[in-house]
Amino acid sequence: MELKALRALVEVAEFGNISQAAVVLGLTQPSLSRIIAALESELGGPLFYRTGRGVTLTELGEAALPRARSMVINGEQLVADMRDLGQAPSGVVTLALLPSVMRGIAGDLFEVVRRVYPAVRLRMLEGFSGQIEEWLAEGRADIALLSRYRHAQASVEEVLTVSQLMLVGMRNSESGGKTVRFRELDGLPLVLPASPNALRVAVGDVARRLHVGIDVVIEADSLEAQKSIISRQGCYAVLSPQTVAKEVAAGQFEARRIVDPELPRLVVLSTTTHRPLSRAAREVARIVRRLIGEPEAESA
Repeated sequence: MELKALRALVEVAEFGNISQAAVVLGLTQPSLSRIIAALESELGGPLFYRTGRGVTLTELGEAALPRARSMVINGEQLVADMRDLGQAPSGVVTLALLPSVMRGIAGDLFEVVRRVYPAVRLRMLEGFSGQIEEWLAEGRADIALLSRYRHAQASVEEVLTVSQLMLVGMRNSESGGKTVRFRELDGLPLVLPASPNALRVAVGDVARRLHVGIDVVIEADSLEAQKSIISRQGCYAVLSPQTVAKEVAAGQFEARRIVDPELPRLVVLSTTTHRPLSRAAREVARIVRRLIGEPEAESA
């Protein structure tokens, strides 16, 4: 059994089409079909069902795929590691970041990488979680920082920080206290991101469970737009404390932690499974882990 045969299995399973997989692998369709047939013979059964639209995995194929993918990734990682051995990290590393993460970490990250690894060039993409996940899946990004409002996907995501969401509005001397019960959001004019934003989904799920009426007077994905609307229209937003730390410190906004229940927000680091991480990408990820622990680097 050769690594190229396992990679053929992985690519055909991913595309569901032998012709498309052959193009990616730089093979002719008959050559790829022979490789798959030889692998099926070696494993003792068919790996794919042939259909009019392509191929789908058999039960044997479903069992073999995760192990084959792991072996392919490990093999490619070995090659990348050996090429990097004895050399300073170099090359382009692409990061995909949420807007407020970009604001908090970009300058420090660039400064550290340029000083410690001058041969590494950073490329930073800004987007929201759904878009970032697509970039990871397509291999457009090596490293991503995402927000989660439920448990992280333990197999592929590393939790860097956890904080509790706040109800943010203009400072009000009558509000009192540092916390607000979720039920008190009932009827408040809220500015929230548009669905299917994960924060919006999390707030909506709790509201339905507690039978709380959520009055979303305007939808705004942009953090700056939310802040502007809060300050000018007397609305409220649900944000992380780090997102509005400067405005709270300046006395512009008031932020009260939502309780009963609390709404946790996790910042997770994820890396692409599209290809092995280069040494440069691994070193950049290590720097990100250190920087993201600093309060100003966390996102909403």
